[in-house]
Amino acid sequence: MIKNERQYRITKAQIDKFLHALKEPPEQSDVSQEVDPILQKAQADALKSQLTELRRQIEEYEALKSGQRAVLEIGSLEELPGALIKARIAAGLSQKDLGERLGLKEQQIQRYEDTEYASASFGRLVEVSQALGIKVREDVFLRSSQVSLDTLFSRLKQVGIERNFVLKRLIFQPTAASTQTENLSEEEKSSLVFRIVTLLQRVFKLTPTEIFSSSPLQLTTAALGTVRFKVTARTDERRLSAYTMYAHFLALLLLEVTSDLPKKQVPTDANEVREAIISTYGSLTFKNVLQYVWSLGIPVLPLKDPSAFHGAFWRIGGRNVIVLKQQTSSAARWLFDLLHELFHAAREPSLDERTIVEAEETATERRESQEELEVNLEAGNVALGGRAEELAQMCVEAAKGNVERLKKVVPQVANRENVSVDLLANYMAFRLSLQGINWWGAATNLQATNENPWQIARDFLLERTNFGQLNEVDQNLLRQALFDIDN
Repeated sequence: MIKNERQYRITKAQIDKFLHALKEPPEQSDVSQEVDPILQKAQADALKSQLTELRRQIEEYEALKSGQRAVLEIGSLEELPGALIKARIAAGLSQKDLGERLGLKEQQIQRYEDTEYASASFGRLVEVSQALGIKVREDVFLRSSQVSLDTLFSRLKQVGIERNFVLKRLIFQPTAASTQTENLSEEEKSSLVFRIVTLLQRVFKLTPTEIFSSSPLQLTTAALGTVRFKVTARTDERRLSAYTMYAHFLALLLLEVTSDLPKKQVPTDANEVREAIISTYGSLTFKNVLQYVWSLGIPVLPLKDPSAFHGAFWRIGGRNVIVLKQQTSSAARWLFDLLHELFHAAREPSLDERTIVEAEETATERRESQEELEVNLEAGNVALGGRAEELAQMCVEAAKGNVERLKKVVPQVANRENVSVDLLANYMAFRLSLQGINWWGAATNLQATNENPWQIARDFLLERTNFGQLNEVDQNLLRQALFDIDN
């Protein structure tokens, strides 16, 4: 967005340069003769795209300057910063003029606008709006003593949105990412409240009025679709709902930045999946399964936050997206979970919308679900060469029905039958969970942990997506979700 005359002149000069570059005949350049025609076309298309955007900015700025466009009312907190800048230009005011109206230096207005008013407090935003004669809808601003950082965090806790989550996952700034806010000045706290509320409105659809009113705060989770599995009694359902909304928002962003992925039919046969992975990539590893899933047009979002759910699958507008969320460094566990979600994605292909949010493995609802039984078996057969049930039965017989002996028996069977110990242990844990037996602790002790599967999946995603398709706010939210806050 062009904010002043200097930027206007620079943008016009950039347009002239791009036009000159596009008009220059390829044969006039020795270098261009060596460039592949396809690459040359891609470069020209990129220039044309940038040229279109620069022209749009020029047109917008000139329209605002001429009074053809006016900003009279602001309807949401999210659109406020940009609207204030446009309103100043439309009013024929320079940054210096606005500063004089507010009793501020021109440089302060420049700083505000350069950062989209990120450092401005609620009070300052009200003053700027009034100085520009803009009407702000009543539910956008609340000039009440209740608008404070402490009140904000207290209210959010009611719906399962924790303080640490807000500061570490929503706020994209190293200094603000710290959970220590006690030393902030009142002006800084007010500015932080504005930034947080803006992001909450975007991610959770919570308005300032809802957040700071005296009525109980509630999240609207209708957009998530029908969750197939209920939670266990010890699960914090509010936190689960809040985090699921966050993951769903990120999944939508991931679908947006992978819109060019080819959409393919997802196989339902375990042998077909296993053969495709091994014949194409050479072996059955987490990275190779990841490549295979992406090749089907299914982007995979890896998250690393504690508790809430373990995995999720959404089909939105006919496109599938998988969310994996584990804190373990076991590549075998991530591999098994990915295959598990893949077979959920293969179900009911005629439906444009479908949702699976995984409860804990020991949840009764999962044990009683026929689909869970089937996708576990399919994932196990991919991992174990079609012998999942056969190998599980070998382990049970070798242990003579004694669960405590399985920890010793599983490695013996795996070595004898030439299969992965950790993959067999995972399948045994899933199999036992269907009988209400929690063997996950023992299975975890049999896992190889010499890789970082979360990082593998994160790096894979970053290599195959173009965040430039998103606005700056959404780019930052997606990047922050993929940032390892533990390191």
